[in-house]
Amino acid sequence: MELRSGWEPVPTTTGRDMAPHAQTDGEQDAPTGGRLYDRILAVEIAATVGHSMGDVTEVMHWKDIEEQFGLVTTMLPQPNKWKDKFPNLPVVRGYPNTYQVHDRPPGMSEDGHERHRLTVTAVIEKGGRVTVEDVAKIWVRDIDPAKFGILLGGQDQVIYYSAKAGVPPWEIGKFAYFPGAWGVTAMMAAVGVVNAGNPAQAAADALDVGRLKDQSGVPGNYALEVASAVAAGIAEGLSADATVDTVIDAALARLSPLPRAEIEHILEHVPAGGDWRNLRGLLDDEYAGRTILWPVETLGTALAAVNISRADPYEAVVAAVNLGRDTDGRACVAGSLSAALRGTAALPPDWEPTITAQVATDPYTVSTRTPKETADGLYAAVQGNLAQLSRQLGRVAS
Repeated sequence: MELRSGWEPVPTTTGRDMAPHAQTDGEQDAPTGGRLYDRILAVEIAATVGHSMGDVTEVMHWKDIEEQFGLVTTMLPQPNKWKDKFPNLPVVRGYPNTYQVHDRPPGMSEDGHERHRLTVTAVIEKGGRVTVEDVAKIWVRDIDPAKFGILLGGQDQVIYYSAKAGVPPWEIGKFAYFPGAWGVTAMMAAVGVVNAGNPAQAAADALDVGRLKDQSGVPGNYALEVASAVAAGIAEGLSADATVDTVIDAALARLSPLPRAEIEHILEHVPAGGDWRNLRGLLDDEYAGRTILWPVETLGTALAAVNISRADPYEAVVAAVNLGRDTDGRACVAGSLSAALRGTAALPPDWEPTITAQVATDPYTVSTRTPKETADGLYAAVQGNLAQLSRQLGRVAS
């Protein structure tokens, strides 16, 4: 990876040793289905953990996190969620946006991960790549509107009722609750997975699917660019010859000059193998007083967490969660990209069983699939996509 500052990556971690069987930077995978399946499973686990662990510290300043928790290193319970704060804007028109107090045990989903699960369902049922229409149909079918205000919120409510009323899915994103924000990116991990090995196609599909929640072509709105960058990074990470640098390059390649320069600046701030805590000064100096929903900041700091940790999923997630601001979005992407490279051997052993036990009896989520059930379906969808490409190649090969 080449950045303007010319820092030299060092393959060390920020404190927690890499799992003994984790792939080292630059090492190539054996191109086997078993290895690909394992990495898909790792992405699903890490994405869930990132959203769940980061949900606890979302919006908080890093100083407040440190004062209240010390260092957050595991998934924590959230009793009486929404009792003392209601984060969305007042409703001016449309359906009321009423938050419902509930308990969130460790490993539970949140709004971004619910969007992720809806896209996953679309990919699994399609058996391959999806369009914005495919995903919109799942939203209408699988969301229970009585549960808005628990996991899914007001921004999702607008999408649901628009799609149910027959608004073309590709037009719905124009009416986004938070235009230009991070939320659409939470939907994109599965788009990257199904396009494993093809970051360009993953990015193109993300630009299409993302129209359900945001729009492109508006000056200063980089939401869909960032979403496409994440999908491309995951697709690259699942490639047999992927490295930390190729994953970051694949993401950067999807960005126009202004957001790319901003993210490169973030990446230059702390070198590989450095201390993620040194990102705190950058956040304080350059982002204090700005919305935490700025997607360029969130992607930049997520990529920085991946780079600093050299894609150790645990280290990347811990850094993302404890930096404050948009912690859940940052942790999901940092964990997913790292897990795509390293596989399940690099994950803490308690992550998967915690999620599996929680989701099986979750009364609020749009899907109770376990990580393994999700990986089964996504792996089959990848195979379906590759089979289609093989048929296409066979039709044109001489």
